[in-house]
Amino acid sequence: MNLYQIFYQYFIYPVIGYQYQYNIYNTFLYGLLFVIGFILFYYLFVKNKKVIIDRYFLLDLIILTLIFIIPRVNIDLGYTIKTYLLFTPLLELWILISFLPVLFLYKYRKYYLYILLAILILEIPFFIFGRPINLLPFLIFILLFSILIYLSYKEKLFYLSIFGEIYEAIFSIISIYYFNLQSEHQLLNIIIFQYNNPLLFYGLKLSLTLFIALYTKYYLKDDLGNVIYLMLFYLGFLPGLRNSLIDILI
Repeated sequence: MNLYQIFYQYFIYPVIGYQYQYNIYNTFLYGLLFVIGFILFYYLFVKNKKVIIDRYFLLDLIILTLIFIIPRVNIDLGYTIKTYLLFTPLLELWILISFLPVLFLYKYRKYYLYILLAILILEIPFFIFGRPINLLPFLIFILLFSILIYLSYKEKLFYLSIFGEIYEAIFSIISIYYFNLQSEHQLLNIIIFQYNNPLLFYGLKLSLTLFIALYTKYYLKDDLGNVIYLMLFYLGFLPGLRNSLIDILI
């Protein structure tokens, strides 16, 4: 295969062909882009104090992510037609574009939060109306999401970095044990279904997150540390949020 065919097979076709499976190549590339994005964010916005990761920044990010994850979950559950525009990496691209007002119009981030909340309030009834709700995942979601909002409002970034992974682990384990769902990530599926131990994967992931968070807390500067905390948090929160909404309505 030539270079174009390789790129098409491992990066383009898994999206436009509705073969929503990660492979070692696109997983590595998406992870690399994720890290590069946060590095650019640090040097372009945080280091020079153009942006401070405060409560409004965090709440904007959380609510905006929820706004985009809801239509994605509608696709996952078969409530709306499939579109590759809401799958990785395009989903993350739309979130990034929609988050640009927070970065470039930073002093208005509080008012942008009000706009996002209004959109979310209008979106939620269409998401849950007339659909059966699984009570246990719903109650767990309310509890954990409340803690998430509290930590964000109090700007507890260190705890958020760990809580994001805990959030993902809890709802992913619910998906696996109670609903027998498989992950899109091949490595996770190998560990779960070959070794029959999903707790191993999430235990290792949480341990690594805790190690990085503790190292950041004691050895890195505040601004850089906050960006790393944010990156760790979002790495767990984004897939965890999707899993939690699927668990509620599946």
